[in-house]
Amino acid sequence: MNTFNRKSLCVALAATGMLGAAGVAQAVNVSADGLGNVLIYPYYTVNKDLNGNYYNTLMSVVNTTASTKAVKVRFREGKNSEEVLDFNVFLSPFDVWTAAVTPGVAISGSTDFGAQIATVDRSCTIPSFEPGKAVQFRTLQLESTDNGVKRVQEGYFEIFEMATYRDSSVIGVSAKHKAGVPASCASINDTLANAEAQAPNGGLFGNVFILSPAGGGMFSQGATALANFSNVAGYATTGSTAPTYANAQPAISNVIVGTKLYQSSWLPGTPLAVTAALMTEVVANEYVLDPLSKSQTSWIMTFPTKQPHTNGSTAPIAPFTSKYVTKVGACENFYGVVFDREEGSPQIISGTDFSPQPGPGAGPQLCWEAQSIGFGTSNVFGSANHATIATPYLQGWSVLGFNGVANPNEHSLVNTALTTVIDLTGTAAPAGGQTVRYFGLPVIGFAAETFENLAIKIGANTFLSTFGATLPHHPGKKIVP
Repeated sequence: MNTFNRKSLCVALAATGMLGAAGVAQAVNVSADGLGNVLIYPYYTVNKDLNGNYYNTLMSVVNTTASTKAVKVRFREGKNSEEVLDFNVFLSPFDVWTAAVTPGVAISGSTDFGAQIATVDRSCTIPSFEPGKAVQFRTLQLESTDNGVKRVQEGYFEIFEMATYRDSSVIGVSAKHKAGVPASCASINDTLANAEAQAPNGGLFGNVFILSPAGGGMFSQGATALANFSNVAGYATTGSTAPTYANAQPAISNVIVGTKLYQSSWLPGTPLAVTAALMTEVVANEYVLDPLSKSQTSWIMTFPTKQPHTNGSTAPIAPFTSKYVTKVGACENFYGVVFDREEGSPQIISGTDFSPQPGPGAGPQLCWEAQSIGFGTSNVFGSANHATIATPYLQGWSVLGFNGVANPNEHSLVNTALTTVIDLTGTAAPAGGQTVRYFGLPVIGFAAETFENLAIKIGANTFLSTFGATLPHHPGKKIVP
């Protein structure tokens, strides 16, 4: 996975004798153990499943530390990462917060509906959730020519740890649970939350569960955790656009590829440090299209930092190559190789790169922030942000890359003279001031497979026999001088 956390890095450097020589800067990285102070959940949906039943999306966030925390929860729609809802949650020590995203209320005079979120969790929030009442996702940030409520039916969401609080603070005392209930949510407000804020200390993890209550089957995936995102408190009120991926503090990324650690400094106030940490050259995973089990496979490919690279007067900004256009998206080429289970490929492989490598021709373009890719005719989540990959094989695996043989630097990001390269084998001294190229795009996601057998009859009862499997993507990273 080429991911790590601060503790494992310290152990590696200490073992090579380079800890004192190189130091370990606070730098954002993808956490190997799934714990961090930013969580990125790759997908939510309330679309219909293959049999016309609506999905629900359940979420959780867990505080594994003894600190009270304020976290920002933000949902983004899948076309252009526009915010559709945000709010703040105050997690007491060792707390878990859960919620459910379900189909929203149909708008007046139409059958169109969006999405809504509700919770029975008692942890304090700003604003407060009313018991038994769901909050509708908003379309206020969507462009006027594409602001239909159906657009918020799918996307992804993120959680930023903004601050921690001392046990003796008003926030710490008020948020702490007694017999399962916070001491006084009424005592918590934005002014106090900002005044008493201490630096984040990480230790968050989360999960998402996408299920069809009527149709059966469930898909689960852990959130991607960013560790060491920020070493300063940054409480932001509901309605503020902060924090974002541009708030990495300091703006430094750490990425391990092979036996080398690349520690790069980036322009502050930009998402480049997080983009670099998430960049992936190729993604590999499995698929199954077995007709006997009516199997289908969709891959979710989400690009969390895409919007600031593709929107605005200076867009596009590397590693992206296209500017966002309403109803069209910001489309990027990808290159794929599809194998059966005996390594048969329908494409001709050329070049001298490691095998398997992306093919010479681009596949369907990836245009959206939270993108679904279906093998054959698959569209497991009924996504509107969808592309398909034709294949003659019923099962196997595939590797999708963002750079083809003809244009190997198509999607890449250059860090000029601001990278320290550390050899983790200890055979070379750290080399500072290096210029390196990061390859690929910043992507997270998973593969979802469905299996449907004939109904199982036990006695007088008939049981639905529908199953779902979730497979994590296997990213391949590439950084070269």
